[in-house]
Amino acid sequence: MGWGSGSTNFPYLVDPLSAIQHRALEDGTVVQYVLDNYDTSLIDSVVSQAEACLVFVNADSGEGYIEVDGNYGDRNNLTAWMRGDDLINEVAGNCSNTIVVAHTPGPILMEPWIENPNVTAVLMAGLPGQESGNSLVDVLYGAVNPSGKLPWTIGKK
Repeated sequence: MGWGSGSTNFPYLVDPLSAIQHRALEDGTVVQYVLDNYDTSLIDSVVSQAEACLVFVNADSGEGYIEVDGNYGDRNNLTAWMRGDDLINEVAGNCSNTIVVAHTPGPILMEPWIENPNVTAVLMAGLPGQESGNSLVDVLYGAVNPSGKLPWTIGKK
């Protein structure tokens, strides 16, 4: 969800990490996570041991009264925010099964990392809602086919 007049308070929220942890308890999977995009030593340590790595990136939009990562309101460009491209490349450099989950209101540029052979999947998850965690788990574990349909085009260059 962006910010401004269109935002709201959720009656409840199932975030991706909580939903993944819940599913992992059911099937005995070990989940490790890093929530700081800038802690490169911890990121490298965690991903080097993993069978699969999920990298969540975002770019958002809202009304022009809040500044986020140099953006006031609408996005300045189509890049992932908060060091997103560098984060994907860093994780993919140490994890041979890197899955990118992008929470964005539209397309993002993928050229900095899409050709990396260790990036095995990209899930364009849109703006997250209150059930975003459960819906992502359904797709990641194969219970639902996301169909590969987007309401916009991702151009190359």
